Amino acid sequence: MKRSYIELCLTTGDGVQHLRLHGWLKRNNYLIKTEQVFGKSNDDFGIFIVVISNEQLYEVVELKGDMFERFEVLNEDERWGVYKKIRNKDFVSNISNFMFVLSPESEQDINSFIDVSNETTLNMFKSSSEFKEDYIRDRFMDVSEKLKDLDYLIEFFEKKERYEDCDLLVQIKDSIMKKNGK
Repeated sequence: MKRSYIELCLTTGDGVQHLRLHGWLKRNNYLIKTEQVFGKSNDDFGIFIVVISNEQLYEVVELKGDMFERFEVLNEDERWGVYKKIRNKDFVSNISNFMFVLSPESEQDINSFIDVSNETTLNMFKSSSEFKEDYIRDRFMDVSEKLKDLDYLIEFFEKKERYEDCDLLVQIKDSIMKKNGK
């Protein structure tokens, strides 16, 4: 049986809601096509564009109000409308991250996607102290999952010899461990 897939734009209202949705999407293996954080300078905190099957739509819609404020099912034309919500960002950089090939054809495509995902996570930690604090405090993931994610990121940036970025990630990891008595 062939499944029909759709793109869904989920809009979050604040940092805690954004983190909770991010953790839920990851734990349930939903494909996150793009993520954008606006921060406090916008009415909305951020958006996720996820690819889901038609059957999964009901499961996701039940989370409205708890994990996100509103959603839109996207077609090609609506992507541009969603993109217009992104403010104060470089057009070329954002559009290249916003629209990418969904089905990787080679190991290089997969590695490129992983690089972009890791950079996005790091940039969120660097650009939003609220995001960083919410990540440390919120229980959207258990402590071992957070530490595992951070260890992966540290190893990734260590291989690239980006030690200042590793230091930031270690500080976040230490804060999580301290908060949880580890």
